[in-house]
Amino acid sequence: MKEGKMEYIQVTGWEQLLNKERNSQEELLLQSMYKLEPVYWSGVRMAEDCLYGAFSFHEEQNGENKISRAAFLLGKQEFILIVLNDENRMFQQEAALEQKEKHMEHTSTEEKMERLFENFWKRGQQKAEKMERYLIDMEQEIVSGKINRNRNWNIFECKRTLTVWKNDYGQFLNIIEGINGLEQKKKEDQGQILTEESACYFRVYENKMRRLTEEIQFLYEELVHIREALDAALSYEQNRIMKVFTTVTTIFMPLSLIAGWYGMNFAWMPELDWPYGYLFVVVLSVLVILVCIWFFKKKKLF
Repeated sequence: MKEGKMEYIQVTGWEQLLNKERNSQEELLLQSMYKLEPVYWSGVRMAEDCLYGAFSFHEEQNGENKISRAAFLLGKQEFILIVLNDENRMFQQEAALEQKEKHMEHTSTEEKMERLFENFWKRGQQKAEKMERYLIDMEQEIVSGKINRNRNWNIFECKRTLTVWKNDYGQFLNIIEGINGLEQKKKEDQGQILTEESACYFRVYENKMRRLTEEIQFLYEELVHIREALDAALSYEQNRIMKVFTTVTTIFMPLSLIAGWYGMNFAWMPELDWPYGYLFVVVLSVLVILVCIWFFKKKKLF
């Protein structure tokens, strides 16, 4: 295979691309993508003997929604990537390597393309592993009884993050499936868009991305279980507090009866003139408390 070319064009809009000198492939990409408004569209299409598409990734940093968006054209001899926006710096490392390789030994199109797509997969895998460890630690705290009232907000933030990941990587998986599907359709028509090496890579890459999306979906479902565990732990804590209040109230109910009984000012009550009447009421109250405590402990109510 001949050495290919991968070009990075850092632009903030289509206007800058319109004003630069373009080759035939860049012109084809421009004419194809301009009508589809890649700011909003994500997918892959076929044009002549190549594939073109657009994709985007979202990430929240310091309360701001960062977006990386790019369009690409993929053929046998060329892979062009136009970076429209790179707020979360997904393409920064690859662009630096591209500049470095200009002064070094040439790298084939397949190697550059695979490196780019592998970086997307590795980035997603690292984020999923980090989220998994975070959820495990959160669940461990809940199980061990360390209930943090801010956990509801943490769970909400995790849910929002996982929803963004699920949408982004799900759409990206659809693009890879589209590339494989269009390549297969072209082969059925006795044609070929990609080299055998590239076609094989995208088939393997599709499986990787599918496993990643399944893992993100698993984390999303695990988050639901953690929310249920938190609700159960909070309910248990509230029930425990209510049980303590109920037990204390039950212990003092007989004392209220004694106080009400001996609070009646009847002149013929024998305890009123008894020298040990006050001491008798004190001993009786203490005895009632001790009996109640013994009974509740025996029944393991506290």
